[in-house]
Amino acid sequence: MGAATAELGTVEYSISKIIKADHDVFYKFGDRKILFSSHSTMKAGVDLSKFCADSVVVDKKNKAITIKLPKEKVLSFHMPAENIKMEWSRTGMFRSDFTAQERNELLKQGEEDIMNDAENLGILKDAEANARMMFEAMLAGAGYKKIDVVFAKN
Repeated sequence: MGAATAELGTVEYSISKIIKADHDVFYKFGDRKILFSSHSTMKAGVDLSKFCADSVVVDKKNKAITIKLPKEKVLSFHMPAENIKMEWSRTGMFRSDFTAQERNELLKQGEEDIMNDAENLGILKDAEANARMMFEAMLAGAGYKKIDVVFAKN
């Protein structure tokens, strides 16, 4: 039996990216260029394994609750090989084609670029907003009138 997961995915993005390389160097005659298209998915949310009872403050008299959730984060990223396509390649007459290792390194760099840009993509902001709405709705349904959902800074 597998381990239980405590991740709450609140948003999933579908991401298209163009990955390109241009290996023109001054000491070699001719150029090498390659262009890939890729489609990937990224899921973000909250890791509830870092959530504890101390993260909840209840004021029964005023039907108020404050809940502190762990900082939102990327929970998964998938860029399957079948969603990657070499769109174009050009190699000068005096240059060798891109090797499999060079192509793999370019694709790995493309994955890293997407992961490093997660905050700029807005997925983390959306994950936080969606988690907040979900907890506010759930707690309102439980009878709380004042609900404050906050997130850890790191």
